[in-house]
Amino acid sequence: MELLQLRYFLESAKCESFAAVAEKYHVPASGISASVRRLEKELGTPLFHRTANRITLSDEGAVFKAAVIKSFAEIDGAVEKITSQSTDGRQIRMLVRAMRGEITDRIINYKERHPAMAFRTVFDFDEKDIGAYDIIIDEASERYAAYESIKLFTSKVRLRAAKDSPLCGRTLTLRQLKNQPFVSIGENNGMHKILMQACEKAGFVPNVVVQTNDLACNRKCVEAGVGIGLAREYPGAYLSPGCRYLTVTDFNETQDVFAFFKKEALYGNVEHFIKFLQNNCK
Repeated sequence: MELLQLRYFLESAKCESFAAVAEKYHVPASGISASVRRLEKELGTPLFHRTANRITLSDEGAVFKAAVIKSFAEIDGAVEKITSQSTDGRQIRMLVRAMRGEITDRIINYKERHPAMAFRTVFDFDEKDIGAYDIIIDEASERYAAYESIKLFTSKVRLRAAKDSPLCGRTLTLRQLKNQPFVSIGENNGMHKILMQACEKAGFVPNVVVQTNDLACNRKCVEAGVGIGLAREYPGAYLSPGCRYLTVTDFNETQDVFAFFKKEALYGNVEHFIKFLQNNCK
């Protein structure tokens, strides 16, 4: 039983796909499947139920997954303590333009583990001096051509409305929303661009009645029925009880979010935090 073998099993258990794990680790899917089968043979029990199109955990697999998660939490915690560059006193300068709530959670979690680490975090879509930052969280853009990057999140983008909206529970096309009011984010935000491009493809310009970078204000406007808003859907994502996702058959958008960083800054604290993000953003 090898650590990499356990990594393959755990990632397969999380996403229920050998192919997705193979893509992440840049190995053939057959290699992931064979590794898991060797593990099953060693344990003497199947960890997955296999069908033509998917894999699902067996009862034994679920028990083993819980044990592996606990074990890796301890191992990863020990690695962090050993590899943390306590002699690097630099402040980590970070510009966050996407997944702000999620990145805030990661910073808090990191600070709990490494209270001595210092951050200067700016949440700003209009910042021009991107060269002043060690790490930038954003969608792909030509402006970051000189930066290295890692992908942190891939999420679906969904349209949402107030829970009592007559649009909820219906199967719609985007064109049917032509005369509806919309609540959006600032013009430089990727979510706003997704909305504008999708509506343009459907043949209309959305009637944006509220445009704000304040996420709480945005959510309250949607809950109050002021207009249709956008939200990201991914495992663990929060959807306000006052909102519902709309079923819009031709709105199938996704958003990829990356951490961009300067290659020359990738050492000590910055390198350690980048690795933390890489291991804790799914």
